[in-house]
Amino acid sequence: MERKLRFKEDGSFRILQLTDIHYTEDDERDHRTVALMRDLIRREKPDFIITTGDTVYGEKNMEYLPLALAPLTESGIPWTFLFGNHDVEFAGNREELFAAVRKLPGCIGYHDAESKDGVGNHTIGIEDGEGRVRWLIIGIDSGDYNPLKQVGGYGFITPAQIHWYQEQIRRQEQENPDFGVLAFQHMALPEYAEVFRYETCYGTRREGYGCPRINTGFFAAMLQAGHSPSLFVGHDHANDFYGKLYGVTLGYGRATGYGSYGAQDFARGGRVFVLNQEDTASYTTYVSLDGGIVVDDPWRYEPLERREEG
Repeated sequence: MERKLRFKEDGSFRILQLTDIHYTEDDERDHRTVALMRDLIRREKPDFIITTGDTVYGEKNMEYLPLALAPLTESGIPWTFLFGNHDVEFAGNREELFAAVRKLPGCIGYHDAESKDGVGNHTIGIEDGEGRVRWLIIGIDSGDYNPLKQVGGYGFITPAQIHWYQEQIRRQEQENPDFGVLAFQHMALPEYAEVFRYETCYGTRREGYGCPRINTGFFAAMLQAGHSPSLFVGHDHANDFYGKLYGVTLGYGRATGYGSYGAQDFARGGRVFVLNQEDTASYTTYVSLDGGIVVDDPWRYEPLERREEG
């Protein structure tokens, strides 16, 4: 399937983010998750689907991969895949699983070797009728666990990945300077705590932030590279808020899988983005839940405290 995406004739483009599917046992919970995914695709009619990590979990990850992604492969809609910290935690490795992912129908994800670290870092442009990229989708492997054992905690975006991100922006600028950036990865950045503390946020926050203990400067790189960047993640199953910090939107998708923690009292679903080819600085986003519920007027959180200037 072609890697290029195109806006529809009306100038719109719809993206569905699914995250933390956690297909683990091939049991009733997993089957319920797959039914939800099919319903979301039917209702939301996305033009593109992205899964942002922890799609499979456990020792049968390779066996369950096509079952977990069946709603996508059957849909005829182009889609892509990003790694979480659990996908190959108990069996296999990233290279093996990603090779299996790429063989599935409809997958347009790939690994850009220039990114050096991680598996599955890639970009996909969304073109207008004249072939100009108006929005650039950037998918990043945020790793699993910190290789620096003396620090511990979760992995981090490496300097090589940050350089790669900036280089993708510069290359696209040479072709067309007017485009927006929508990036996805599995784990939050340390700045997610800052945006919730100091800025107005929208959505739900019911847990902390599973972010790395080391800040490698990816947020600063996004800010410097420009193009009204946004970063959306998964990992923290009971968060779905978003807010803007210094012009960079930081947000969560909505956990999709019933086999993951938090499903008992936090409805599962996905996040929808509606882009317009004439607007490269903003978009509409909302959460679509099991049972047909749409949350397009989310809870508003005022800043917890005022930032000290100077």
